[in-house]
Amino acid sequence: MNSKKMRSAPITGTYSFLVTGYDWGAGVNKAVLTMERKISRVDAKDFLVFETKQETDWTGTDFPVVINKTRREVTDAYLCDSSGNRCEGPSYHIALKMYVSPETGSPLLFSMKTQKNSWSDPYFLTFALEEGATLETPEGQFACLDIAREATGIVTSVDMFELSNHMTESGISYDYVSYKPKSRYETLVVWLHGMGEGGTDNSDAYMPVLGNKAGALAGEKFQKTIKNAAILAPQCPTMWMDDGSGDFTAEGSSLYTKSLMELIERHKNECGASKVVLTGCSNGGFMVLEMMTSYPGYFAAGVPICAAKLDGWVSDDDINRLKDQPLYFIYSNDDQVVDPLLYEIPVIERLKNAGAKNLAVATTDMVIDTSGKYTDDKGNPYRYNGHWSWIYFDNNEAFDDVTGLDSWSWIANHI
Repeated sequence: MNSKKMRSAPITGTYSFLVTGYDWGAGVNKAVLTMERKISRVDAKDFLVFETKQETDWTGTDFPVVINKTRREVTDAYLCDSSGNRCEGPSYHIALKMYVSPETGSPLLFSMKTQKNSWSDPYFLTFALEEGATLETPEGQFACLDIAREATGIVTSVDMFELSNHMTESGISYDYVSYKPKSRYETLVVWLHGMGEGGTDNSDAYMPVLGNKAGALAGEKFQKTIKNAAILAPQCPTMWMDDGSGDFTAEGSSLYTKSLMELIERHKNECGASKVVLTGCSNGGFMVLEMMTSYPGYFAAGVPICAAKLDGWVSDDDINRLKDQPLYFIYSNDDQVVDPLLYEIPVIERLKNAGAKNLAVATTDMVIDTSGKYTDDKGNPYRYNGHWSWIYFDNNEAFDDVTGLDSWSWIANHI
């Protein structure tokens, strides 16, 4: 301990945090503390961070929603500017990086009752110093923190998207996020989310690009691969598979087909695109096929992922409408939510029998972590729910079973 005076009063401050989209969903991986005094140095081992949020209790018979307080692992601490960028010398700002994983750090609540994601309410972080640790300032040392409970701001990895709304002629209102690259582009890529990201209480249109890593569509790698594209990600007010009953469609139709087309056409004209590519997962994969069946020839290509379109919902006329359109199916054989034997496999076989020439199919036996960051108890790659084959699309790790062509390059070949 140096000779500077130890202050008895706590050092006060506020905080903001960063939400990043990961393979499994959203995670809070960084907090920026703004202190009342300049801090001279920091060490990650000196900080305690606790997270309070809503969670589904998966051990309960009816999966109740509970509020839990858990400790977050601090992996790094450094002085920074107000935006969280590392800096040298004393600063009013401290960045704390935290470990995240498929089970750790999500600010979202998935409810079994609604089958939807929503923002956890409450969600807040609390901060303290480990016993014996101090914060050093030019005026002295402080052994106690007093950080306001509520965050002053939230930054996300998808802040490059702009939030908007459109009321369609049929009276259906869509919140949506969109992205326009600064460089010249000709294509609009439309992302259609799964059921969990549909409109619900305490949600917003950023959910479709944070509920998984779909924000990658605005990222440098995707944009470079397809030579730039505008992105549109609408949020369905309920779910794409709602036929108007408020429940899952019984015959394979959607309440939203016409109004979604109105939104897509409007946005296409507004952003100046000449081509539209459709992609989406689960409910969204269903809607990719629904839209391409309803408006054959309009879309440059479609990428249905774990598409929840039952073979029995696809008529022979539908097959004839789809067979001449470029399609890239992605699914995992262990999908227990959308069984490929009832959904993709028979539809793909019928398309082949009908003479489909521009058809790609990327399959895997399971969905696993490919980053090397997450493993199971035996050291094997972490295994995700088999339904989550969108992970391979988001990371451009889906490869056609015959040609080996990745899905992003395939899109580039069709625009």
